[in-house]
Formats: sequence, structure tokens, C-alpha cells
Amino acid sequence: MNRLIDKYREKNTRGFTLVELLVVIAIIGVLVALLLPAIQAAREAARRNTCQNNLKNLGLACLNHESSFSRLPSGFTSVDVGPSGGPGTDVDSFHTWASYILPFLEQASMFGQIDFTISAYRPWELAGGSCPNAAPWSYTQLDVFQCPSDQPRGIHTGAAECFAHGNYLANQGWWQWWQRASENYYNSRRDFDMQLSGGIDKRGPFGKVWGQKNKGTKLSEITDGLSNTAMLGECRQYPGEDSRGVLFLGSCVYSHENSPNARSQDLLEWCADESGGDDKQGILNPSAPCSELRRGSRGPWTQPARSTHPGGVHVAYCDGHVEFMNDDISIDIWRAISTMANGEILSNQK
Repeated sequence: MNRLIDKYREKNTRGFTLVELLVVIAIIGVLVALLLPAIQAAREAARRNTCQNNLKNLGLACLNHESSFSRLPSGFTSVDVGPSGGPGTDVDSFHTWASYILPFLEQASMFGQIDFTISAYRPWELAGGSCPNAAPWSYTQLDVFQCPSDQPRGIHTGAAECFAHGNYLANQGWWQWWQRASENYYNSRRDFDMQLSGGIDKRGPFGKVWGQKNKGTKLSEITDGLSNTAMLGECRQYPGEDSRGVLFLGSCVYSHENSPNARSQDLLEWCADESGGDDKQGILNPSAPCSELRRGSRGPWTQPARSTHPGGVHVAYCDGHVEFMNDDISIDIWRAISTMANGEILSNQK
């Protein structure tokens, strides 16, 4: 009887064999492999939703600015300043749409730090091109400008480290002319470009403004329709001394010349590495080559809409709504939604 009991106990206390254990591990591995993409997709969906909400809030801030001043904020301004910050040669001051909407983002205290009579980069120059400096607002990173799907903070070096970056830029249209010149020259050049392009007005709602005043576009000037005209779009940030996505300098705008996420060459002041060297072939950043070819004239600066979301980018329109635009959107439609007064008739393909 005791032998039978011992046999029964031995039979029922036997553990897994090696084969059984390997089978269980394999099953768990398969389940994890099946679940991981779903978990990652759910996380990206949450990040994408946050990104869309940020863009909507920025668009509403621009519209609140318009409600208060009867104009959208300027793209960026050019003020008569000299080497010491006083009267002198006309240069770009780069007080931008992103700084003008701060009071409408519950950032009135940060807005109060800004001296709009001097260049945005002047405190950085006085500090020997370093930070911290006397303008903490210029390098303070705000969550509302950051898309959680993109790069983490702290990726920039050199001069780029001393200026706040973000993932949302203002629509400049699909032309490139940001030359530092007089307003008359700017207008004559625009007219010349329109003649070359068959009378096409390529301007978007946010342009360079000559003078110290924040004199942006009136909604009545957007004759193509507020729901048909892009206001803000997504951009990518890249590590190193790279000015893509800088909010308070001339890099605060983007162009519709090329399709979303196109592997076209960005033309900006700092490109890709600590020395500000060119990355024309996209060796450092394959998704976005960058060149300083036009740095000397401070323009034209261009960067297309980019994001890390699969398949497209978010765009906020001048009526406040936000859409996700696919990478394969017709280039004609993509350019049409960037212009504010060119008279295009959009189809339902958008």
C-alpha cells in the first residue's frame, strides 16, 4: 500500500520536462511578438493624438491673436538695429509668430521677458554665443511646441542649443524668397517671380515683415478661404548644431514647395553637426539632407513639412481645424493649400 502511495506521489509531483518548458517559452515568445506591434501602435496613436492637439492649440492661439489685433501674427520681423542694438543697418530681428502668440498660450510671463526693440539673437551674441544668457525665453522649451513622436529634448549642440526648437512651423507658401532687402525690393521680386510663374501668387499667410511692428496677415487677405489655406504644419528636429525647427529665428517657417516628408534638401543656417557643416547627401540624416548653401544672404531658407508619423503630417488650417495629410497627396493640391490668394479651386481629393 505504501508503495502505491509513493508511486502516486512521485507521478503527481513530477515537473516539466525540458521539451515542455521549451514549448511554453516558444508560445510566450510568439504571443509577445504578436502583441508588441499592437502595443507600439497604441502608443504611437496616443502620441499622434497629443501631437494633433498641440497643433490645434497653436492654431487657436494664432486665431486668438487675430481676434485681439485683427491680424495673424507676423511670420518674423526685420528691425532697424545696429551692432550695439541701436539704430543702424536693417537686419532680421527674428521675433516670430511663435513669440507673438505666447500670451495666448498662458505664457504671459515669458512674453514679458522679451525686448522686441532688439534682435532676438542679440543677448546670445552679447554672451559670446553661449547660453544661459540674458534671454531665457529664447531657449526655454515649451511642451505645446513638442510632438512626442519626434526627438527627445537635449539633442542639440553648439549655437542651436541656445535657441528653442519645436515641431510646428508657420506656412510660408511654396516660394523661397527670404532675402534681406528693402520692402520695395521684396515686392518687386515677388512680382517678378509671379511673372515667371504665370502670375501665380505663391505666398502663404506667414511672411517676413519689414519694420518693428507685428503686422501680420489679415484674414480678409486670405481670399482662397480659411478652410482651404494651411496655417501651421509639422516639422522634424535633428540632432547636433541644426536649426530645423528653431522657433524664434528665421527657421520658424516651412515651405510647400515639396511634398510632405520628401527627401529634398533643406536650406538653413545650421545643418546637422556641431560645426554647422553641410549634410548635402543626407549621410548624417538620410531622411533630410541639409545645406548651408544660401546662409550668407540669410535666405531663401526652406524646409518642407516632416514628421515621424507613418504616412504623413498634421496641418492646421486658418479656420482652426486640423487634418492629417498623406505623403502621397498631389503636389498641386499640396501647393494650392499653401497659398492664400491664388484663386485655386480644390477638389475633394484633399
